[in-house]
Amino acid sequence: MHIYGCPMHYGVGDKGLTTSLTYLTERYSDLHFPIISETTKEEQNLPNLKNLNSVVATCEEISSYALHVLQNQDTPLFIAGDHSSVMGSISASSEYVQENLGEEIGLIWIDAHPDINTDETTVTGNIHGMPVAALLGLGEKSLTRFLSERPKLKPEHIVMLGLRDIDPPEQIILDKLNIRYYTYNQICAKGLDVCLDETIAYLSHLSSIHMSFDIDSMNPDIMPGVSVPVPDGFTIPEVRQIFQTLLQALPFISYDIVEYNHVHDKDDVTADFLHELVETILKLNNNS
Repeated sequence: MHIYGCPMHYGVGDKGLTTSLTYLTERYSDLHFPIISETTKEEQNLPNLKNLNSVVATCEEISSYALHVLQNQDTPLFIAGDHSSVMGSISASSEYVQENLGEEIGLIWIDAHPDINTDETTVTGNIHGMPVAALLGLGEKSLTRFLSERPKLKPEHIVMLGLRDIDPPEQIILDKLNIRYYTYNQICAKGLDVCLDETIAYLSHLSSIHMSFDIDSMNPDIMPGVSVPVPDGFTIPEVRQIFQTLLQALPFISYDIVEYNHVHDKDDVTADFLHELVETILKLNNNS
């Protein structure tokens, strides 16, 4: 397992993200990992693509770094700022699998938001709401071309868990592409066990899967250290169950943990749980 990070904040604009990784490495003696700096570029101040050039330049660095880790036969665990950064990490996983195995990658997206807006549908202009669309090849072209011109994901290889805040245009895209997703309310109604079993069955034909976990998938009353909190959401036992169940059942080759913001945290509960998740991934990945 190779842990690395990037304090990306350009996709949302919350400056608390810029110091959160340093805070983690200072708080936990076992969490010392390479940190890719954000790349700051001159911007055109596009209202529907805020900080576009800086996001693109930073994701280019992330994708190159992550691909190198995979080519060294290691498993990357990416701890990052805002969710736009995973356009880099997931592009690397996709390219590696396509180039070396001739196959497609699967994605489990655990988040309060589907992040499937484009530059044409966004209300805020924040690129952290666009990564899934970009990885599917939709929207602003400079966000879709990391490492290659081809789309990095297929809609039928995605499962989203825990959605609670879906913009109306995002709902249209989810329905049009027939992307498998479970809102948090649906998970509560069906039962987490059932939803996880269905997720495993849906993706079990794939040989390589990437997990992208956004801490804002959790209830902000329990886990406050995020930039864009949404009421309700996963509890600590539920997230533990998700990780324990999925990591033992599916072939993960890469992971993200994103959106930890220490400025909004209380008594370091979010930091401590992030640290626990890293330990869980390390343990279960070593046992797989």
